[in-house]
Amino acid sequence: MPCPQPRPTEFHLPLRADSFSIEEYRNVHCRFYSGCIDVAVREDWESFTCAKCPLFQADKAPGASSYAFTQPADFGRP
Repeated sequence: MPCPQPRPTEFHLPLRADSFSIEEYRNVHCRFYSGCIDVAVREDWESFTCAKCPLFQADKAPGASSYAFTQPADFGRP
C-alpha cells in the first residue's frame, strides 16, 4: 500500500467568523501543512481544509508532557 499523500480541499470560510475555529478544519501541526498552504496559494483558494486528507489525524499538537522536562533546572530559586 502506498504512503498517504496530503490532500488539501478548497474550503469557503463561514459567514460568522466568531464561531469559526481553524482546528476543526485543519491540522496545523501536520508535517505537510506548509505544502498544503503552497497548494492553496497556487490554486488561488480562499481557504482550505484538511478534513478529507488521510493525514488529518496523523500529527497532533504537542502536550505539556512534551515540554515538562526540557527546561534546565533553576537551583537558584527558593
